[in-house]
Amino acid sequence: MKEIMALIRRHKLTETLQALADIGVVSVTVHSVNGRGKQGGSIMENVDPEMPKDIEYASKIYTSPTPSSMAGDSTLTKPVFWVPKNLLDIVVSEVPIEKVVETIMRVNRSGKYGDGKIFVLPLRDALRVRTGERGDAAII
Repeated sequence: MKEIMALIRRHKLTETLQALADIGVVSVTVHSVNGRGKQGGSIMENVDPEMPKDIEYASKIYTSPTPSSMAGDSTLTKPVFWVPKNLLDIVVSEVPIEKVVETIMRVNRSGKYGDGKIFVLPLRDALRVRTGERGDAAII
């Protein structure tokens, strides 16, 4: 048994779940999460045209309520917004792990920052609370 954790863009959720169902993966837990990766999050200069590209710190801009003005007196070197993602938790015993990983990558790969991450973890045991079944029988 393995657990696959996949961070994906939110707009790819339906397509990803359908592709997983097509290969036989129907048990998926979906979490709505926020975070930032290698790109450092959504830098405000991408969201707010008033944000100078060479800013050293966040300063208040009083013209109108923009993401820059909401940053206030932040001590971040570059103000960022957390990037919204979906985290899929999938426990696999029957469908080959590589097939699941390949499917998630095929649907979500655009070649741009923010496509996501996939983590494959060993799973020691699983228990079905209702029946007390353990191992593979508990996840099928």
